[in-house]
Amino acid sequence: MPNFVNCPHCQHQVHESASACPNCGAPNQAMTYTSYDQVPWYRRRWALVLAAFVFMPIALIIVFTGDVYLFKDGEVQTFPKNFKYTLLLIFAILVAIQLSR
Repeated sequence: MPNFVNCPHCQHQVHESASACPNCGAPNQAMTYTSYDQVPWYRRRWALVLAAFVFMPIALIIVFTGDVYLFKDGEVQTFPKNFKYTLLLIFAILVAIQLSR
């Protein structure tokens, strides 16, 4: 069964053995992390939570420009794709509440 990863730049499905994303040309070594220490600090779960509490648009920028990683069950994982839209919905509700005051 072939394994595919999402390109962090365009979210296109790319085979794990590909040298670069055929859609945007991003190199494949940037697509997967073998260790949580390799994940940039701004792509980690704690940075997203902090950004959501401090300034929600920063959290949306982080989520919609690439994957957010977490360390779970001894391996590096990403949040599900529908997480981005859930966060966007929460943001829209918060903005609507502020505008209705």
